[in-house]
Amino acid sequence: MQRQSETQGVLWSTIMGLMLLGGVAPAIAADEVKKPADQTSAPAAKKAPEKKSVAKSGGQKAASASSKGPAPKYASAETAAKAQACFGEAPKIQSVTPDEGKAGEKVTISGKGFGPAGCLRSLSFGPGYPATFTFVNDTQITATVPTGRRKGMAMMTVTTASGEDSKGFLVK
Repeated sequence: MQRQSETQGVLWSTIMGLMLLGGVAPAIAADEVKKPADQTSAPAAKKAPEKKSVAKSGGQKAASASSKGPAPKYASAETAAKAQACFGEAPKIQSVTPDEGKAGEKVTISGKGFGPAGCLRSLSFGPGYPATFTFVNDTQITATVPTGRRKGMAMMTVTTASGEDSKGFLVK
């Protein structure tokens, strides 16, 4: 009896894993679990209607509410496997040109480990002062010093999916 319970537990874990990847609808998964012969079976639950997703970005990601919302949802395990991987070393800022500037001025950040572009999360000049930036390549980013920041030393931080690095920047 315990062996049968373990088998059902493994089957349930597998089904839950597939549901998280979007491969099995919950109502279908409940119907597919085999019950032991000595248990009476209840009437089958009605199948939930399947939701159709609108694909974007080359058919890989399903539509999401906004870029600040939950993690991206994929239509299937195959499209999730084809999505861009964001694993690697944390970014390293090597230089900032110029290393001081006024609000609204452009700066160039050079280093390594900034990309691919989809893995670059943010660039800020201190907590609460996000900057607009442009990904140039894996070793270079251009940014605009944000307005509203007090004059003085700020920690400019580049954040990617793999980590972050900071360097001092003088706001004039």
